Amino acid sequence: MKLKALSFFGAGAIFLGLSGIARADDVAMRPYIGESLNYIFADNSRNSENGLGGTLSGGIPLSQHFNIELGGTYAHFNHDGSPGSEPWREYTQQLGGQYFFSRDPALAPYFGVNVGHSTEVLTQGGKDSTFFTDAGLGAIHYFKVFNTDFGVRASAAYRWTFVDSAKFPGKGVNTFGEPVLSLGLVIPIGIVKKVSEPEEPTVMPIPTPTKPPLKAPPKVDVNRRFDDVHFAFDKSDLDSFARASLDSDAGVINEIAGKYPDVKVDVSGHTDWIGTDAYNQALSERRATAVEKYLTGKGVKESSIQIHAYGESKPVAPNTTKAGRALNRRVEIKTLQ
Repeated sequence: MKLKALSFFGAGAIFLGLSGIARADDVAMRPYIGESLNYIFADNSRNSENGLGGTLSGGIPLSQHFNIELGGTYAHFNHDGSPGSEPWREYTQQLGGQYFFSRDPALAPYFGVNVGHSTEVLTQGGKDSTFFTDAGLGAIHYFKVFNTDFGVRASAAYRWTFVDSAKFPGKGVNTFGEPVLSLGLVIPIGIVKKVSEPEEPTVMPIPTPTKPPLKAPPKVDVNRRFDDVHFAFDKSDLDSFARASLDSDAGVINEIAGKYPDVKVDVSGHTDWIGTDAYNQALSERRATAVEKYLTGKGVKESSIQIHAYGESKPVAPNTTKAGRALNRRVEIKTLQ
């Protein structure tokens, strides 16, 4: 039994090592149905071979980190040929939950717990309706086949089944403690909504005045909010669009500084909610620093720039959609006196 437990926790350590990946897509936030094959390291008191079985399940994401899942399993343990060995059949119904470390469709690792009802049947006589619980680690990898989403899921769990030894007189049966390895498919369900392109508005011709009106010279506003600078997922480098926007911002900031020498430039970095708080805090600081360096390279005084890093704490759009997460990956720039 100790060897089985060690093999289980070794597999768990591998999954924990992968949990630092932080990325997401809508496919990982859809309800799903799943099926898997299970290999069960039989408890010694079963006096049987290791078990084989299957699970049918369905789950719903409750948030960016949590899922709830219902399932049912069947397993069969053959006799191992030793004296007194007998086959077992097992039927379970379970309710479980998973905490996802990330929702990256390439690899979404999680910690899961199940509780449920189990019927343990000894083929040569004896039956117990009891309950069980398990806990373990797993991961899902999503992929497409002909534009249809699928996921392959692997998990390693340790299960405790609280059987009543009195239901199996003379068999030496005790509460079962069994590692369970599973491998199967996940099929996301639901329709992914497509955003249609907006229709071009009808532009009415504007008559050209015979004499253009005189315009007052623009007033320089010292307290100004500039367009946000946006970033790709998990990136802090500036693309060509961001650099062009900052070129314009730097010109305006330098103009403001010429009239208001004490002006301050507030640069605030932000992220979406994918990833740990500590990782996102550091990422938002790198984004703000990248903008600061670019502005100083365009003549903005370094001493006038104030950097803030807010991580994922101040979203401007829902993090539950791809478009919302893109808006939250930003740096805000303001001048103030």
